[in-house]
Amino acid sequence: MGAAEAPTLAGAGGELLERRVMAAVKASEARGDPPLLRAVEISRLVAGEPGAGVPSADLAGILVSNLCFAHNSPSLWKLLDQAMSSRLLCPLHVLALLTARVLPQRRAQPEAYRLYLELLKGNVTSSSLSLLAGPNRDKITKSIDAALQLSKTYGVAGTDFGHVVILFVLIVITKLIDSVLEDCGISSGTTLEQESVYPNEGPQPMDMDVKGVSAVKQNEQREQLRRKNTVMALEVLHMMAADRKIQAFLRLICLNMPDKFSALSQRLTLIEAHKMALERLLPTSHKIDDLVMYIWRVSNLDYQPNNKRLVGVLGNLRSSNSMLGQLTGAGRAACWIIFDIYMENAMDGRHLGGISAIEIIKEMSKTAQAINEASWQETFKALWISALRLVQRAREPLEGPIPHLDTRLCMLLALIPLAIAAILKEETDACGAEGNKSLPRRLGLVSSLQDLVQYSGLLVPPSSLVNVANAAASKAAIFRANCKVGGNPGMIGQSDSSTKAVGNMLHLIVEACISRNLIDTTAYLWPGYVVLPGHSKDTSLPQESPWVNFMQGAPLSDPLKNALIATPASSVAELDKLYHIALNGSEQEKSAAAKIVCGASLVRGWNIQEHVVRMVVKLLSPPLPSDSSLQGSMSHYLSQKSTLNAILLGVSYVDAVHIFSLYGMVLRCTT
Repeated sequence: MGAAEAPTLAGAGGELLERRVMAAVKASEARGDPPLLRAVEISRLVAGEPGAGVPSADLAGILVSNLCFAHNSPSLWKLLDQAMSSRLLCPLHVLALLTARVLPQRRAQPEAYRLYLELLKGNVTSSSLSLLAGPNRDKITKSIDAALQLSKTYGVAGTDFGHVVILFVLIVITKLIDSVLEDCGISSGTTLEQESVYPNEGPQPMDMDVKGVSAVKQNEQREQLRRKNTVMALEVLHMMAADRKIQAFLRLICLNMPDKFSALSQRLTLIEAHKMALERLLPTSHKIDDLVMYIWRVSNLDYQPNNKRLVGVLGNLRSSNSMLGQLTGAGRAACWIIFDIYMENAMDGRHLGGISAIEIIKEMSKTAQAINEASWQETFKALWISALRLVQRAREPLEGPIPHLDTRLCMLLALIPLAIAAILKEETDACGAEGNKSLPRRLGLVSSLQDLVQYSGLLVPPSSLVNVANAAASKAAIFRANCKVGGNPGMIGQSDSSTKAVGNMLHLIVEACISRNLIDTTAYLWPGYVVLPGHSKDTSLPQESPWVNFMQGAPLSDPLKNALIATPASSVAELDKLYHIALNGSEQEKSAAAKIVCGASLVRGWNIQEHVVRMVVKLLSPPLPSDSSLQGSMSHYLSQKSTLNAILLGVSYVDAVHIFSLYGMVLRCTT
């Protein structure tokens, strides 16, 4: 009947139950019982089976397998509808089984397709896309996965009900779009490797029916029904795409599975390319524009779903696995795996997104916090741990010679602090600036950072960051020393600059948070934060940053240029001066400034990295000349050729491109 069949009932017991159910259905139909009474009758039969529960997974399989198409009668469709309405059957389960069987046969069985669309129209709602915990939940989940081949199609292992719901929405929308296009004579580009929804319907018999109506006339009526079905399929698509909750599901797919969402995007492009032909064939052409607009909207950076409504829909979709207990030791039944999935997907260089990871992490964190009914301390802690694990995985890359450590550090030390800053700003804006240090989200951030001390294994810095981490820890040690002797804590570096401490990744995280005013320097006084080595003094003094000489007006000689390339800038003022030189300096200075911007400041200037990224984009698009006679020409690009050449060479390696992608700047750089 299709590429995927509904799982069959196992053993003689399943066959016996099927015979009993169908015998009861036929007897009830012969008596003329209403659908509700018939549903009650079969529910009694199922209730007596071992391991029975409502909704019944076995009953759904029995009714759908007989409906398609051994006993394809209107009364059985009405019974199915009644059983779904009374929740004797899980609507999502039934729709999944029907989708796998009816869509491939929609041309040969237009009546069944029509009734399927009616059921779909009435049951693809937030209440139908949920399933309370029960004895059959896992069995139903596996049955839906098997019927639609979700794990195989989307490469998702170990799907739970939440995954199944979201992927069900994606696959049904995609298949319905393919069906509408194919029924309008437009190929959707389905490859041989993909499951086709368009098998040949084969020759139709030309016999006379019992009423003497020719098969020719019957075929004309069925062809008319097929055209109406195409219109109705478009209406169902329009209804689904307009639903804010389904848009939220599509948004999650767009953010977390961009390669899978791109397959849907290709369908939209195809619709737009054949828009005129579709408008001629379909009377509800305005719904085509709306359909495309609704789906495109979820991939837009400015799209802001209503998180409260999303939480209401997803509330029953949580996994039964206690991921939070494994991750944070909190022992609560919540799942934070979405952080790990997103961060690992973000490291895949084959798919560079155009949406800023800051927006994605902010939205994901707020949604996960509400769904998991977690505190902000737990939420931020899970976020930090996922990012620390991401950095640790760079030590032993599974494949390829490039570990992408800089990209992973960008996630931990720049993007997550920026996302948290946006989350805290929302709270501050809502509550006012006064007393913002005691607001729940900010307090949760502080607690989450303090809790990280216990994860010593995750906090070990990569070898290339040991000196940087030690410097951050020494900065805190100097602060504490100044406090003990009654000095000015703010005069760091003007006391005992030889004080040393052992640093780790927590010190870099705290520095990133302090630099963005998420926390203050009282973090240096946290218990256990400063760990002194065996000897607390060292005769070697720290070297002065080359950026000090640069800001004092030293020329960009080769030694200074090389030092600036290897040392990240520490302030926006330093970047501003460099930007001025890159635009207005001599040819040699322009080239040097561009190389410096693309050096350590770009990949490891985490505290100002977003400013560096924007500066590079600005340098790639030099301002138009004020001379009106030169406007419209390419001369202003020629005048900046040294800068452009140095930047294009400087950002051509993998990590740099990836970092631009994470900031949502890839499209801006290429347009």
